[in-house]
Amino acid sequence: GGKFIRSIGQARASATMVLMAACYNIKRLARMLEEGVDPFFKTRPSKTDLRLQTANA
Repeated sequence: GGKFIRSIGQARASATMVLMAACYNIKRLARMLEEGVDPFFKTRPSKTDLRLQTANA
């Protein structure tokens, strides 16, 4: 009986942490959009872009 209760507690704590992280990320995205910052701007090419460049070369 004790293991089942502990596993429920662990799953609950894990779910809570995931929701807290998601909430933080959504708040951060909203703040960036309010400030007019492009949250998806990348200063360097993504891994996909680099793979395409090497494939074409």
